[in-house]
Amino acid sequence: MDDSIGVKRHWIWQGAFVLILAGVITKILSAVYRVPFQNIVGDVGFYIYQQVYPFLGIAVMLSTSGFPVIISKLMNDYSEKNHHTILKISALFLSLIGILLFLCLYLGAVPIALFMGDSHLAVLIQVAACAFLLFPFVALLRGGFQGRHEMLPSALSQMTEQFLRVAVLLGLSFWLVKKGASLYTAGAAAA
Repeated sequence: MDDSIGVKRHWIWQGAFVLILAGVITKILSAVYRVPFQNIVGDVGFYIYQQVYPFLGIAVMLSTSGFPVIISKLMNDYSEKNHHTILKISALFLSLIGILLFLCLYLGAVPIALFMGDSHLAVLIQVAACAFLLFPFVALLRGGFQGRHEMLPSALSQMTEQFLRVAVLLGLSFWLVKKGASLYTAGAAAA
């Protein structure tokens, strides 16, 4: 009995370390991209992207730490035979939340942009709204793995997502600016 508790504690600490390491790497990537991005799009382009980043940040937070924690907690609180039901109900709930948030942002993009003082931001807000259609799947997968005490897939997912985000953000922005696209178009591509 004591041996199984020791093994469980070891796995918990190992899983926590993997998630913390992934979080640190993700934060480093998040900080590093800003300088080259600002060099590519300039101060105005950086301002444009920063205006919609909070919407993207909310979607990322919900998919990486908000709902996955809740799902894994539910899976830990109930027996393994209930895991399928928990995942099914979570999928339905998260999908409804994702669609609702998408519709609020997408349909409300013009009033939100006007409230922010820049009507050109409406397209970027609509692009950012699409992240809320994807977050339920990511949150469900991460929560499911974490609920089974498999932290490595969540950590790899988080790092891969951030690496691809930075690579696409910088690559598309560079290409669009080089082709003479507007900074709003580059900002939408970055979003």
